[in-house]
Amino acid sequence: MCIGCDWGTYRDIFAGSSHEIGPLRRQGLIKGAAFAASAVVAAASAAPIFAADIVAGSDPSADIVFRNGPVYTVARDTPWAGAVAVKGKRIVYVGDDAGVQAYIGARTRVVDLAGKMLLPGFVEGHIHPLVGATLTRGVNLPFDTHEETLATLKAYRDEIGTVDIVRGYGWRYCAFPAAGPRKEDLDAIWPNTPAFLIAIDGHSAWANSKMLTLAGVTRDTKDPLPGFSFFQRDATGVPTGYLVEVPAELMVNNAVEPFSAEYVATSLTEWLPEASAAGITTLFDAGMQVVPEADGFAIYDELEREEKLPFRVVGSYYHNNPAIDPVPLIQALHREFNSELVKASVLKLNIDGGDAQRTAAFFAPYADAPETSGDTLLPPPLFADIIRRADREGIDIHIHSYGDRATHLSLDAFEAAIEANPPRDRRNTIAHLFLVSPDDIPRFAKLGVVAQFSAQWAVPDASQAVTRARLGLPRSNELYPWGSIHRAGGVLSLGTDWPAAGYYSTFRPLEAIEVATTRRELGKPNGPPLAPADEVVPLDVALSAATMGPAWELGMEREIGSIEVGKLADLIVLERNLFEVSPDQIHRTKVLMTVMNGRLRHEHGA
Repeated sequence: MCIGCDWGTYRDIFAGSSHEIGPLRRQGLIKGAAFAASAVVAAASAAPIFAADIVAGSDPSADIVFRNGPVYTVARDTPWAGAVAVKGKRIVYVGDDAGVQAYIGARTRVVDLAGKMLLPGFVEGHIHPLVGATLTRGVNLPFDTHEETLATLKAYRDEIGTVDIVRGYGWRYCAFPAAGPRKEDLDAIWPNTPAFLIAIDGHSAWANSKMLTLAGVTRDTKDPLPGFSFFQRDATGVPTGYLVEVPAELMVNNAVEPFSAEYVATSLTEWLPEASAAGITTLFDAGMQVVPEADGFAIYDELEREEKLPFRVVGSYYHNNPAIDPVPLIQALHREFNSELVKASVLKLNIDGGDAQRTAAFFAPYADAPETSGDTLLPPPLFADIIRRADREGIDIHIHSYGDRATHLSLDAFEAAIEANPPRDRRNTIAHLFLVSPDDIPRFAKLGVVAQFSAQWAVPDASQAVTRARLGLPRSNELYPWGSIHRAGGVLSLGTDWPAAGYYSTFRPLEAIEVATTRRELGKPNGPPLAPADEVVPLDVALSAATMGPAWELGMEREIGSIEVGKLADLIVLERNLFEVSPDQIHRTKVLMTVMNGRLRHEHGA
C-alpha cells in the first residue's frame, strides 16, 4: 500500500528536472539495545526544555486559556486536568479552573470547553503530504464498481469543462477485472484530452489513448521493467491503458506533463487547511517522490518563511536504489534544512514492497504463487551496511517493511548496528508491519525500535480478498500485530501513510485511532473485526500512539506529544470527550480548534 515503495527511485529516471516541459506546455495545451515503551510514557512526564517561569516572564497573562475541561494530557502522572494556559508558543499552566484564573488578563482569549475535549495536537508518524496533495488533485474515485467509477468521471467532465489534462486518484482494483481498466472507457469521455488516473495504492495508473499518444506509447514501446512494471496489452500487443507499477506510470506522466515544483507547491498549499482541520500539528514526511527532496524541503521552507506552514515537518531522504549511497545525501539535506519547523534528519529505506504485487518479502511462499516468497528491494548485506554506516553518523532510520522476512532482516540490521557502533539516543522505526513473526514481537522493545502502523488499513474491507489470496490461512488472519507489540513493551506510532491505501485513503488521525481500538470498518459498528481481534488496544494507548509515540519517534518528546508546562502549545479541541462516546463514533468527532506553536491554525465554523 505504501506509495513510497517505488516513486522515489523512478521519479528521476523518467524525468530529469522539475523544470522540464512536457508536450502539453510545448503545444500550448497546458536509544539502542535495552528499551521499553515505558520510556515514552516517562518522557511525557520529564521536565521539558523550557521552564514555566522563563516562558511566562514577568507578566502572567496568557494569550489563550482553556478551562472547564476535560483536558486529556497524555502525561503519565497526571493524565487529566481541567484547565490550560498558553503564552506565546508555550504551555505555561496545566491544572484546574481555580489555578488558571491568575493567567487570565484583559487580552486573554478564554475558551470554555464545556464538556468538549482538549488534547495534544496529533503527530503523524508516517505520511506523504507533497505526494498526497499532488496526486489527489483532481477527481476522487473510491468506488467498488465499474459503473460508479464511470458515472463519477462523466459528472466530473461536465463539472470541469475544457482542461489541458484530466487527473485523478483513488480508483479501486475491485471495480475492474484482473486485466485492469481500459483506455476505451476514458476515450468515450475524453476523446481529445489526455487523462491520467492513479490507483488507490499508487502502484498503477489508467490512461486514455490521448495520454498514451502524447507519451509516445505504442505497440512497439518496450516495457520499463519487464515482468515488474509494464503496459498491459491486448491479444495483439496494443497497450490497453492499464499501466502497472511506478516506472510505467512515471514514464507516461513525465513524458506528457511532469509535476513541476510550482504545481506541487500549489497542491500542498491548498491541502494545508485540511491538515489543520484534522488536528495535525507535527508530521513525518516519509517521502517526497513527486519532486527531488531538495525541492520538496524548499517548498516547506518557503511556507515557513512566509509563516504559512501550520505544522512542523521532520522529513526524510527516501532511498531504495542500490546504485546510490544515501548517507551523504541525507547529511547534505540536514545541513541545508534544519530550521524550527522544517528538519531533514531521517533516512527512509525500503526493504520490500507489498503483498498485492507479490513484492513483500515473506518467510513462506505466496499461497497463489508458490514459486516465490517475494524478495528484498535492496540486497540484505547492502541494506545492513547502509544502516550501520548511517547509525555511526547519528542518523535515524525509518524502514518500509511489509513481510515477516523483511521485518526480521530490518531488526537484524538494527541489532548489528547497535553492536557495531557507540551508544547513542537512537530513534529507529519500522513502518507498516503487515506480517510479523512471533519471535520478532519482543525485539521492538529490546532494540528500541518504534513500531509504526497505518491502523486504518487493518479492517476486513474488499482489499482483504487480495490479501487472503496472496497469503492464505493462517497468515491472512495474523496481520498488523500492534496489540502484541504494545503488550511486549514496544512503542507504537500511528501514521496514515496518506495518500497510499489498499481500499480507503485518509489523512485524518481520528479514523486511524478508532480502527486501532476496533479493527472494524468505519461506519460498521456491528461488522466483524479484522483477525486477530485481540490486537486492538484501549483508547488511551491509541491516543498515545497518535501523540507521544510519534513524538518519541521524531526525537521531540520533550517538546510535543503531551500537554505539560513548558512544552510547545500544540493543542486541539474536539467536540466531545472520546472516552464518553462509543468507539464507532470516534471518527465522526469534529476537530473544533487546532493550535500549533500557540497560534490558531483552524477553528470550525470560522
